[in-house]
Amino acid sequence: MGLGRKGLYRGTQMIRLLGEFWVTSGQLLTHPWDASAYLIAGEEPTLIDCGSTQGYAALKRDLQKFGYEPRDIRRIYATHGHWDHVSAAALLQEESDAELYIHEADREQVETGDFNMTASFLYDKPFPPAKVHGTVKDGEIIRINDFELHVHHTPGHSRGSVCYWTRFYGMKLLIAGDTLWGGYHLRIGSDLDEWTRSLDKLLMLEFDVMTVGHYPPSLIFDAKRQVHEARQQIGVYYNPWFKPFHTVFRY
Repeated sequence: MGLGRKGLYRGTQMIRLLGEFWVTSGQLLTHPWDASAYLIAGEEPTLIDCGSTQGYAALKRDLQKFGYEPRDIRRIYATHGHWDHVSAAALLQEESDAELYIHEADREQVETGDFNMTASFLYDKPFPPAKVHGTVKDGEIIRINDFELHVHHTPGHSRGSVCYWTRFYGMKLLIAGDTLWGGYHLRIGSDLDEWTRSLDKLLMLEFDVMTVGHYPPSLIFDAKRQVHEARQQIGVYYNPWFKPFHTVFRY
């Protein structure tokens, strides 16, 4: 039974964005270090990203408030292979048969738990290696319940970053992950030239709203304009003083 038919349970932290599309993890929902993750509810409950190991207990608790157990999750589709987006995958797989799908370029780092390529060094936390059951490819169409997700490979933040485009009840939605406003570092395989081309690619799409990896749990409207502005800003100036999340500074 889908969440749309069961309704919103009192006390849950999940937030409905569009129909059966819910935001289920994020810095304001599960853990301050978590990226946004999403649940497509229905007969085959599916996650887009799943957050971090630090937020997994909260994710599990909120799924249970909706009447779901970890074992009910069928698949996880990753936007890319970083700690804050998918390090919880191994924990979820300990309690379920959830299959993880990711772009081939980010597959090895997730299966080995590479400390650098998964951006784990920013959090000083290990990335538990997770089993990857398959890959997503540019141009692929994924069917989830009654919806179709179109895969767009958008390297730049990471080599295997992807965006998902779909329609929910007539609304054109772009799930952009960290392709929009993600961080840059050579240790995670970032590439400005590829990133610029990826943003140009997104600007060729039509979409009404979008979600990104690090944002309050809501839809972003006027989305096309914001992608255009992001394209104008990319590479203009770097912040070399970015603070690792696990470090506390005193001034």
